[in-house]
Amino acid sequence: MSSEIRCVVVGYGSAYRWGHHHAEWVEGTDGLRLYGICDTDEDARRKAERNFAGRVKLFSDLEEVLEDDAVEMVILVTPHDTHARLAIKALKAGRHVLTEKVMCLNTAEADAMIRAASESRRMLTVFHNRRWDSDFLTVKKAAGSGMLGDIFLVESCVSVYEKPFGWRAVKKHGGGQLYDWGAHLLDQAIQLIPAQPVTVFADIQRRVWDVDVDTFAKVLVRFENGCIFEVDLGNVQRISKPRWRVFGEKGTLVKQGFDPKEKARVKTSPNDMPADIEVESVPGDWGAVYKNVSEHLNEGADLIVRPENVRKSIAIIEAAFKSAECGQSVSIAKE
Repeated sequence: MSSEIRCVVVGYGSAYRWGHHHAEWVEGTDGLRLYGICDTDEDARRKAERNFAGRVKLFSDLEEVLEDDAVEMVILVTPHDTHARLAIKALKAGRHVLTEKVMCLNTAEADAMIRAASESRRMLTVFHNRRWDSDFLTVKKAAGSGMLGDIFLVESCVSVYEKPFGWRAVKKHGGGQLYDWGAHLLDQAIQLIPAQPVTVFADIQRRVWDVDVDTFAKVLVRFENGCIFEVDLGNVQRISKPRWRVFGEKGTLVKQGFDPKEKARVKTSPNDMPADIEVESVPGDWGAVYKNVSEHLNEGADLIVRPENVRKSIAIIEAAFKSAECGQSVSIAKE
């Protein structure tokens, strides 16, 4: 293996520009090299050629990428419903794979991807960059400090007023809030709560916008230790709830938004004396995802975003859709 892992970003022309961002992250990471960009759209390829001034090789589809023996890692920035199929194809061709979230649409796809990675002895990981969000790291720090005591309820909310667009507004492509933001917030739940998720109750609705995907979702996940993690998502709310409210037996934390300049607030009673504490924000670092991938492939460091762990959040999403259909609490599929 070369000292720099040669990477190709597949899917450059997203309206959200995530393909371009991934290319920049690769270029900014020691031990990785942006070797190429792939997109089926000719205009997107022209844009990539202009933006990277001839520094990359251009490909028109994944098959063409996999025919190039120099390619060592494939980064999938494509619609959600393509992740499993394309990842498995790349893994079987002997390439490492990083896929954007959501990893895939269900646990059957997740299991097939994990199996392909194991059989090919190649890395499979997911771009769960929001494990390194400042707000999440700050909440995690406060929870780990003990100032909240045993946590029994977490409310995590991301809501805006904006019509879904592009393929994220199309159900068959895995569009909708639960697969989009839900994938991040439920992954954060898995990292924050030191217990296994066991049941889910969900209410998923389509309101306001003329699209065929969910525009509002409330998901309640119960963990083995009794903690309830509530995810509140939507793009139909003109005024949002706080980004975080965390309730523990010793204290309560509130974090209003994403802004790292805004401190989290904790009300607690150490030594039976009421206290109102401001928690300094922990700096965020999305580049940590690629830094870890490079250190894993080049130096043998442990992979932080492991697909077996991400599968847990996929199982919760799968159970949430089932719960919304039947109107009852649903058990989460075990590994």
